[in-house]
Amino acid sequence: MNIQSLISKIKRSKQMARRLSVVVQPDALYFSSLPDVELAPSVPYQGSSWQETLLDTLRESNISEVALDVVVNSNLYQTYQIEKPSVPDDELAGALPFLLKDLVSERVTEIVADAVALPNSSKLQVYVLSRTVVSNLYHSLKALNIELNRVLVEDEVWGHTSESANFLLLQRSKQSQFRVSAFVGSQCAFQRTIRGIASPLTGVASSVLQLDGIALELQRSIDYLSSQLRSVSLHHMQICCDEEEQQQIVEALSDTLSVKVSLLSEAQQESGEILVQTAQKLEEVEINLFPSELKTKKDYFTLTNVALVWGAVGAVLLLSAAVLNYQKSQLAQELQLYRAEVAEFERQSASLTQRLNQHKPTPAKVAAVARLKLEIEAKRNSLQAVSEFDESQQIGYSGVMRSLAALGRNDISLSKISIDATTLDLSGLARNPQAIPSWINQFKSELDLVGRSFEKLKIGRNDQGIITFELKTTQESN
Repeated sequence: MNIQSLISKIKRSKQMARRLSVVVQPDALYFSSLPDVELAPSVPYQGSSWQETLLDTLRESNISEVALDVVVNSNLYQTYQIEKPSVPDDELAGALPFLLKDLVSERVTEIVADAVALPNSSKLQVYVLSRTVVSNLYHSLKALNIELNRVLVEDEVWGHTSESANFLLLQRSKQSQFRVSAFVGSQCAFQRTIRGIASPLTGVASSVLQLDGIALELQRSIDYLSSQLRSVSLHHMQICCDEEEQQQIVEALSDTLSVKVSLLSEAQQESGEILVQTAQKLEEVEINLFPSELKTKKDYFTLTNVALVWGAVGAVLLLSAAVLNYQKSQLAQELQLYRAEVAEFERQSASLTQRLNQHKPTPAKVAAVARLKLEIEAKRNSLQAVSEFDESQQIGYSGVMRSLAALGRNDISLSKISIDATTLDLSGLARNPQAIPSWINQFKSELDLVGRSFEKLKIGRNDQGIITFELKTTQESN
């Protein structure tokens, strides 16, 4: 979907509540209903063209500000089948008139064309309409404040009138001929006008031969389609013939044709009524003979618009200059305030620096402080020594002596005890060397001796041959 079709879809959705459809039939115009507007369902246009009748009807009904969809009768456009060209889809619409230049009698600049791919085929079904008809209708409606939305073809709308997407249709409008069409995927794949058969087929003035004749022509078309469209099942024909007893036609053809025959509309509505109801419901169509190029393009690059733009630009520039000048003055005031604050801070800094210099100590004061610190340190050390001495005095040595007395043994004899706050040196006699470690091991059982350790043990013999020992807490330095 290109941008133009997307924009058209958005516009149609906004205008859905004010959308009007009109179907052009050979004898009359058929209108859809419009809220709050009294509009005749059908208006004949005998004696004048359908364009004039349409404009007069809209003008008399005071209709404006609506989007109008026009469904043109098959008598107003031509159809062609051509091989699908190797042209991109977005360029196909512009290339179609040139592809048809050998088939149409008009100039390529005098026609509008649109096409749809035929199902199960490499061909295109092309619809052609006079550019003058579309252009004049667009400008005439625009004068009434009515927007021409789409120009649809009757053949495509018929494809959406049935509940089935694949079906055959025998159709005749008032003042027109019988036509047989085949629709595949709701698109017209075959269309033929049955010549030599005149209306009415039913009623008092009817002829049995005419019914037999149209049945023969229809069966020929069915056989042809069966051979051409092998992949599509077309087993149902529907009937919509104006000014006929349609049920009688259904009964007559059901006995003759090889396909099922039924009415397109159980209420036996006329062709124009069925078409206008279907067209009003259609939102997406394949064929639209109103190209966007025919719409009047508004010229925005006019002298008035240029002057307005320059005026707006000048006003914006003046306003911007005024705002910038105001901001400049505000910033200048703020700068003055900051400079005043900086000067004040510099003055305060100088004053504080001067006061700081006045409070700097003299060398004599610094030396006195150092001496005081040394004196304080000496007194702190003295207090520490006194506290340790007091602690040792508080503990005393009586506990150690009682513990040593409690550990008295027959194989150990102490001759000398040296004790102070941190050391305990012992010397004496022993019966044998093994008695010394055994005796030291018993220190663990006495509270005042537990934790005592000795760094030196000296064992020897005296002149009498008795074992002597010395235990020292700290080892003597050599």
